[in-house]
Amino acid sequence: VGSIIGNLHLSTKSKDAIFALKVKKAAEDVIANVCQDLPKEAIAQIKVKSFTNGQLTILAPTLVSLELKMRSEGLKDQINKALAKDIVKKIVFRVE
Repeated sequence: VGSIIGNLHLSTKSKDAIFALKVKKAAEDVIANVCQDLPKEAIAQIKVKSFTNGQLTILAPTLVSLELKMRSEGLKDQINKALAKDIVKKIVFRVE
């Protein structure tokens, strides 16, 4: 699928949307891996909302959001490592 998408002639908006989905998927995988010590119910409430202009927005309940904020530098480093580039510049946490 990735090679097919790479060969299509897509508009800039389409490429940006596909790239944002790739970043969101990487973030979800990293959160699931890094936060294994949290209860499964807490991890299930974490939602990667959006990615634009280097800013990743994550929705979570208050306590989970605070815990993620404490881990934000490690999360950012792991997400960028998964993407093999320094893509995510900032992570913003919103209370759901």
